[in-house]
Amino acid sequence: MRKRKRRLWHKTPYDGVPGFYAAVQRFFYQFEGTAQLGDPNEPPYAPPADPRCPVCDAPMKEHRIDRGGPGKPTHLKCPPRGLPDQAA
Repeated sequence: MRKRKRRLWHKTPYDGVPGFYAAVQRFFYQFEGTAQLGDPNEPPYAPPADPRCPVCDAPMKEHRIDRGGPGKPTHLKCPPRGLPDQAA
């Protein structure tokens, strides 16, 4: 019975694939490992029914979002708040 060769590295998906690129991937796989995808049993994200603004706490449907386009910032316009009555 033939004795199995001792491995210095972990098994990778690139084992047995010929070529320089596969050799590089085999090397880096030892340090990077598999992708960290999170808990597979976690339920999917469910957005809230009535989202609130993180700035003014008003409903987001009352806001206006100005998209600046490529290379320009996006602005969130909060609705005007009612000013308190000023007693003169």
